Formats: sequence, structure tokens, C-alpha cells
Amino acid sequence: MKDAKMSQDEWKDLYRESIKQWKENYKRALKEWTDRLRDWKLQAKSRLAKGDIPPFPPLPHAPPISPLPLAHGGRSNVIASRIGDDELQSIDMLIEAGLFNTRSEAVAYLVREGIKARKDILDKVASALEEIRRIRKEAEKHISNLKKEIGLTETEKPENENACPKCGKDLSDLPEDIAVCPYCGTKLNKS
Repeated sequence: MKDAKMSQDEWKDLYRESIKQWKENYKRALKEWTDRLRDWKLQAKSRLAKGDIPPFPPLPHAPPISPLPLAHGGRSNVIASRIGDDELQSIDMLIEAGLFNTRSEAVAYLVREGIKARKDILDKVASALEEIRRIRKEAEKHISNLKKEIGLTETEKPENENACPKCGKDLSDLPEDIAVCPYCGTKLNKS
């Protein structure tokens, strides 16, 4: 694996090499297909002469472009998303054309390119989020000071008697004789 940060020229070279390899594979696939088509024509002529219906001609197989290595060492995050029929048809078209092997690869590519294309929006959101976090922190500090002024402390939150001591989930709707929290598996001390 190359260094995590590849230069733009290195990416271009890698891309060009990938396209060159794909073209070579495509030429080889077309040659194989022409050979199979020639054989099919001979077979079809002899079957037509006998009055039989020949099988369909063979279809060429387009080799996929070998995937480029990702700068971060691979995709490790899984997400699920609902998309419309038009978007799915576009993704499937990319796969059928041989550009990608799976929907996952195609979607990952399109997401990456979409993020690059709209980096300006993401930069604005990141800037706004920094400001929101700063204001939120100031507000929490202000609320904490107000609570101290009026005599409230942070620990005066009402305790739920029927809550799991570890995960805090409410267990009041469950049978009273349960010995283990169904949410986190913690043993419950029932007296």
C-alpha cells in the first residue's frame, strides 16, 4: 500500500495505468468474442441449412476497471440508505458497463465524488458547527453557574428506582423478578 497521502500526480498516474490495463483487457475480450462469433456464424449456417433455429450469438463481456486503492487504506464504514429507482438504475448501469463490480463500490465512488464536488457546502457547515459547539458550551457553562446560584446541584436529578444501574434503561415495564438487564446484560441486585 502506498503512503496514505498520495499526490495528485500519483493519483493521475494510477488512474492512467488502470485505464490502460482496462483497454488491454477490453481488446483481449473483443478478440475472444470475435473468435466465438466466427465459430457461431459457422454453426448457425449449418443449423439453418438443416432447418433448425440457431442459438443466439454470444455477447461480448466487458472487463471491469480494476479498482483504485483508496488513500485511507480501504472502506471500513458500512451504511444503509434508501434510494430511488432512478438512482438505482444509474448505479446498476455503471456496474453493467463494467466500471464497478458491486453496487457498494459504485455508491462509494459516487459519494466520494459528490463530497469533493460540494466541498464548499461542507466547509460552510463545518464552520457553522464550530460556532454552534462554542455557543452550546457557553450556554452549558451559563446554566451550570445559574444552578449553583440558586442552590441546585448537578446530582439532584431524580433517580429512577427501576433503572439499570449500568445502562440506565427504564425497567419498570418488565417483570419484577428479572435478574439480568435485557438491554446490557448487567446482573441486577434485587433486595
